Amino acid sequence: MPDTTTAEPFVVRKRRFETTTSILYLGGLVFALMVMLTLVCVVVALVKDEPVRGPLEAVWLSWSGMPLIFAVGLPVLILVGVVTTAESRREADAELVALAIDQDGVYLGGEQPQTLPWTEVHGICRVERCDANTEDGESWFPHLVVLKHPETELARSSKSWGPSRRWPGTTELLGRPLPFEDLVEAVRRHAPHIPVTDRGRVPD
Repeated sequence: MPDTTTAEPFVVRKRRFETTTSILYLGGLVFALMVMLTLVCVVVALVKDEPVRGPLEAVWLSWSGMPLIFAVGLPVLILVGVVTTAESRREADAELVALAIDQDGVYLGGEQPQTLPWTEVHGICRVERCDANTEDGESWFPHLVVLKHPETELARSSKSWGPSRRWPGTTELLGRPLPFEDLVEAVRRHAPHIPVTDRGRVPD
């Protein structure tokens, strides 16, 4: 039996890059590059004694004027980014944790974090739930579910099985989904008596 008293906690964190603040910073960088490009084009036009209107229209009115629209709204976005950054710096690092497994139990992050001791856990599973509210019809999204009921008492709807979250790494920009095998190994180290299963698509 694995020595669960010395096993390191298994923690899955949200990437700091995948935050609204980081995206705003990226937008600010793009805007700065466009301003530099505009200055270069204007200088070249002046050197060649040509009208500067052409370079300005080429940079800011391309793609149906989207660069200009973005530039007008950028100050508001930057202000939001500054406020968000100030708040995020005051937040505990624990709020970046999407999932944690240790000798005490399972921690599920999110807007409403929840900790479940192993005494309340009957299993952990991966399921795919259907979201019919999409333009392409049905779409299936993976979820992680902590079972709070024995296998024989599970209801037909997986939403009644216990707390669940979207599968770690599937909701983030450029995120990497958590490998199922990593979850299995983490639970085996800390609670080898807890089954971990992949149930595929389930009805809700």
